[in-house]
Amino acid sequence: MRQILAIAGNTIKEGLRNKMFYILLGIALIFILIGRGCMGGSVSVQNQQLSPDEAFSLGTTIGFFIITFWGLTLAGLLSMGAIVSDVETGVITTFISKPISRLEYLLGKFIGVLAVVLINVAVLGLGFSILVFLKAGIFPFALFASLGIFVLNIVLLISFIFLISLVTSRIIAMVFGILAYVFSTVLDIFVYFDAAREKLIGIPSAQWITKILYFAFPQWGSTWFYSASFINDFFSQTMSFWPVAHTLLYLCLIWVSMAFVFSRKEF
Repeated sequence: MRQILAIAGNTIKEGLRNKMFYILLGIALIFILIGRGCMGGSVSVQNQQLSPDEAFSLGTTIGFFIITFWGLTLAGLLSMGAIVSDVETGVITTFISKPISRLEYLLGKFIGVLAVVLINVAVLGLGFSILVFLKAGIFPFALFASLGIFVLNIVLLISFIFLISLVTSRIIAMVFGILAYVFSTVLDIFVYFDAAREKLIGIPSAQWITKILYFAFPQWGSTWFYSASFINDFFSQTMSFWPVAHTLLYLCLIWVSMAFVFSRKEF
């Protein structure tokens, strides 16, 4: 455990020294300030005046998606080079030549990257909540419940890119991870939302293909929508257990595959 924490601590230091961490944090804060404008005051959507509660829910939802978007972006940027950079510089031979197992190395790297991303998300979440409280006089406690569930998506994305980076370049791993996340989210829209699902009625082949892909791919979209349901009634909570269970199962499969592939690599 001490070796894992040592590697994690070193990874955290590297992440916090990365300029991209502060660039993304600054950009996200700007977007959060823009989203804060939906709080309080007079807000209209499609020429309909929103009640104060509806405006608060809308503003919190916008803030949530801003925070999660930039959290995912940072997770992708850090995870794509976490292992590859050590291989390219030869640092990895120093680690694995010590009494440290390869699994301990992977866990240390993973915990380090995850910690940096969580620091970013926590700062953005707390900053947004303070701004909301100053604007609307209400502290959005539900936001942190949503972010807590959403951490599963971050964990899965980091693990997924780790695995891909072991068999290809860092850029391909990053692009493949982003495309997989986007594809999963779009796919889950047709499963999660009734309005989208109704468009597939009458097209049996499309329904079967959607179902097969839905079970085969990580359910990033469903987990994202479920986490948003804590702050906005527009998102249903009826699918709560399944996407969470599916994500945990996928994590187990990815880590078993990652440990196997990494154990076979020569440095």
